[in-house]
Amino acid sequence: MMASESEARLHGFILDSLSAMGWNRRSPQFGGQVFTQHEVNRDDQLRAALQGGVPENVIVVNPGMYWVVEAKRGSDQMEQAIDEACDYADRINAAEGLSSQIVTGVVGSPDSIHEIQTYCRSEGTWRRLALNGRFATGFISPEQAISLLHCGGAELVEYEVDDELFNNMADSINQALHSGGINKRNRAGVLASILLALANDPNTRITSDLSTLISDINQRAKRELERYGKGRFFSEIEIHPPTSDDNHVRHRQALVSCIEKLRSLNITSAINSGRDILGTFYEQFLAYANDAKELGIVLTPRHITRFGAEIIDVSPTDIVFDPACGTGGFLVAALDRVRSQVDDVQQFQEGNLHGIDNDPMIATLAIVNMIFRGDGSSNIVEGDGLTSSIPVRPNKVLMNPPFALDEPQEEWRFVERSLDQMAQGGLIFAILPTTSVGSSNNGRGERAWRKRLLGRHTLKVTLRLPEDLFYPHVKKGTVGVVIEAHRPHRPDDLVFWAVLDDGIKRSKLGRQSEGPRNIGELQSAVGNFLRTGTQPINVPRKVSCKPAEGIDLYPMTYLDAGIQSLDVQEVQWSLEDAHLRLSRAKTPPPQQEPPNWPTFESWTLFQKRSAGKVGVKKTLQSAISHSLALHSSGMVFPH
Repeated sequence: MMASESEARLHGFILDSLSAMGWNRRSPQFGGQVFTQHEVNRDDQLRAALQGGVPENVIVVNPGMYWVVEAKRGSDQMEQAIDEACDYADRINAAEGLSSQIVTGVVGSPDSIHEIQTYCRSEGTWRRLALNGRFATGFISPEQAISLLHCGGAELVEYEVDDELFNNMADSINQALHSGGINKRNRAGVLASILLALANDPNTRITSDLSTLISDINQRAKRELERYGKGRFFSEIEIHPPTSDDNHVRHRQALVSCIEKLRSLNITSAINSGRDILGTFYEQFLAYANDAKELGIVLTPRHITRFGAEIIDVSPTDIVFDPACGTGGFLVAALDRVRSQVDDVQQFQEGNLHGIDNDPMIATLAIVNMIFRGDGSSNIVEGDGLTSSIPVRPNKVLMNPPFALDEPQEEWRFVERSLDQMAQGGLIFAILPTTSVGSSNNGRGERAWRKRLLGRHTLKVTLRLPEDLFYPHVKKGTVGVVIEAHRPHRPDDLVFWAVLDDGIKRSKLGRQSEGPRNIGELQSAVGNFLRTGTQPINVPRKVSCKPAEGIDLYPMTYLDAGIQSLDVQEVQWSLEDAHLRLSRAKTPPPQQEPPNWPTFESWTLFQKRSAGKVGVKKTLQSAISHSLALHSSGMVFPH
């Protein structure tokens, strides 16, 4: 059926959305994947199969396998759009050698919000696509479309948003809210309200009047919180209209844009995945708020929260507590680990998860996060983790206390307070600044605490964490410690000392993985050590098990110093990379007289001690770079 001019205006939205999900929006005639309207007539097979029909879009999933998209302008025309898309798909399916098992209807217009519904042909009928148990509200990626075709069903149970797409969308949403005049301190709360409003009705109609739109979002969000007995927290995320009528238009545009972008991410499905995507959203949003830094709000990376929950072996019978829970990252990790062990987590959800945060808005964000993890019953309260108590004794504690930026370093007080409340034999995993455990450059408070710690409790594990773990928000060295509560540390008790590498390079422009990592192996080794006392094989500068000497609890004190700034694996990797690049040269270099450079064996470098200087590393890197440059110009590679 021929599309009207108003429907044709949806083409840009559809193509932009498909492109964001990884599809090549160009016509297949020019190397792309998306036919738009009459372009299908350039394909003889499709033209014959469609019998003169012209869908809005036909997407090439695989050769001979197509996805039909039909669009309508009216918000009440979704059923018609789906019917027409299915009709086109059935025509394609009737043609020999062609198949169309996925269809999508799109309704809306550039000046309203768009709604997307996708159906898959399964067991002879069209069924609406579900991702992680929630209906899809946006487009899917090429990989996900292929998975659907392979499984022959209408559900994907391991749907996750691509990292790059997610980060780009988070930035885009933040910019939209900024353009709408929404204060950066309030943006995470606005996001939480909208998500709660979308929780049970992701296709909520959007009104043209701002006050009505805000009232609808607020009512839905409040009702969702009240459903879990958390209505008192609603005021922390309530959306308020701007005081000036002049700002109503851009404020509404910002909210509508936010809703549409969240829908395009299939956000309710993504949140229902095994990844703490909502916590990551908060992390992105709070990073823009200056007061987040002033308050010491540093959200723990999700791979570290999972690491902590794994090594202390959180189980369905444990009472888990985080006295500085932030947006709930550690509690989410604990819940996810229990969910991986048992099918029914209701009892664990109702009384085994406890969290405190002194910022009421941040505590509300944690509650919303837990609601989307299927646990609105978590005992998360507003309070001071240094003075507030919970009604039970926890036996597992996970925490990353607020970092004191301009005040004396007393993060250790959170650890001491939590240990006092714990059951005997319980385990705590805590992230602390290096000053809390090192023997130098700190005050009497830290020293006295370490002495009390070893007199009352047992230090089990100390890990040096990546130096840039919280960069660019906080530039501090940190350690992860595991402590057993209420058993005094004996002089001969072994401590697991290690350096954790997560293989992630962090910068203001983003994060990318590169180089060696040991977080997976370390997680297994630490877990085995805590459960059975099994000692891993010592790795110089990486892992060792030795008794603590005095009250110096900094891991590097107990690891072979070696070349403090140079990792053996890193050197091996660099040399292997250099030799690989040399081996790929098309022609061998002509033999010329080599320059008078000093020669050395690589293992000699490893044995040198540079007392923390970076000269050896720079020398080696420089040698490799010069060697490759000389090789490419015809000179011999020096040893």
